[in-house]
Amino acid sequence: MSVFQKILIIIKVNGLCDICHIIITHMKSILIPTDFSINAGYAVEYGAELAKKMNASVTLIHTFHVPIFADQVYIEETTIDNWEKDCKAKLDEMARELELKYDITVKTEVKIGFAVEEIVSPDEKFDMVVMGSRGESDLQDVFFGNVTIDVIQRSKIPVLVIPPKADYSPISNIVLACNNEEFITDNVSRVIKEFANTFSSKLYLLNIVNEYEGPVSAAYNETNKIKRHFDGIDASVNVLVENKVVTGINEFSENVNAGMVIMIPDKHTLMERMFTEIHTRHMAKIAHRPLLVVPSV
Repeated sequence: MSVFQKILIIIKVNGLCDICHIIITHMKSILIPTDFSINAGYAVEYGAELAKKMNASVTLIHTFHVPIFADQVYIEETTIDNWEKDCKAKLDEMARELELKYDITVKTEVKIGFAVEEIVSPDEKFDMVVMGSRGESDLQDVFFGNVTIDVIQRSKIPVLVIPPKADYSPISNIVLACNNEEFITDNVSRVIKEFANTFSSKLYLLNIVNEYEGPVSAAYNETNKIKRHFDGIDASVNVLVENKVVTGINEFSENVNAGMVIMIPDKHTLMERMFTEIHTRHMAKIAHRPLLVVPSV
């Protein structure tokens, strides 16, 4: 059966709106790293729920690297093979459970290497990464949390960071924290529109200024320019005076009961890049809501 024939069947069964949704959907493959911690488990469940809603497949990945010891200490090859087999068995069991629960396709990968390099590998073709913001224990928190931050900085695709104990809920409201229209590239607007259309979300455009930046009217004007990129989306313009950017984003997101916060880390100048990446890294560590980081490229 051709793609065109399938489209005609969908139109007859579900109507024209459903086929319009299928045409604009780009998120077809989601990568979910896991260190098998409880908090990573929340990200796995959240990513699987998104995959079901967006008609996407899931790939679970676990990475480990062989530690380097003194010359007189070594790890036998059979030990490494056993580690790999044990991890693959865990992932495969998780995959079976997710496929039964969510009716999605789930693949598994175990990679020997450094986590960040394997997750952002250019050889892997995914549309989005979903991962937790930290591990279960203090040690895992430091390790997995740092991996998440490094992935955000290096990834060329959107990264959705899930805070600890965050269960999936419908994404009725989305907050886009942005203060410059130049950051809304075609890629950024496409990703945001896809989420907003998929979940019929209201989009809150949030521009945070501090008391030293001049008149608030300039921020409103810039945010209205941003709004023009989202024709057809239920979007509102909001300007908040707050000296601490991350605090302002979190408080505003709580007030509007946001199901997702979106930030754009890529900037044109070195100072802007440093400024925004600091906020993005901080937000990824303490976000109260799922945080979607969308690169502008």
